[in-house]
Amino acid sequence: MIELHPEFLTKNGKKEFAVLSYEEFLKIQELLEDLEDLEDLSKAKDEEKDSPSYSLDEVKKMFNQDHPMELAEKLINENKSNGRKMAEALRKISKNNTFSEVDPQQWQQEIRQDRPLPNRD
Repeated sequence: MIELHPEFLTKNGKKEFAVLSYEEFLKIQELLEDLEDLEDLSKAKDEEKDSPSYSLDEVKKMFNQDHPMELAEKLINENKSNGRKMAEALRKISKNNTFSEVDPQQWQQEIRQDRPLPNRD
């Protein structure tokens, strides 16, 4: 537990405000952020309790078999209610630079449905 050393400001003999050192404030802020993360994790687990999950070995096998874009599409389309888990998987994939072999310009040209701009390839 955090040890606090507050200084109290009083008004008419009653404690009105508590003043903390900046270091203590940062510790409290970090603790509150951790608690919020735990709450978010708990909610996400409840929302996704019936969704399929994959072990690390299963995901590694998927990476070895599929092109990264096909894998991402497969994971996304497999279970629409699995949005948070898929978003996290895609974040992890992007951190590993898995899509480095994908040319963004070519990908946009293949995906986009709008008209080409004049004088641009």
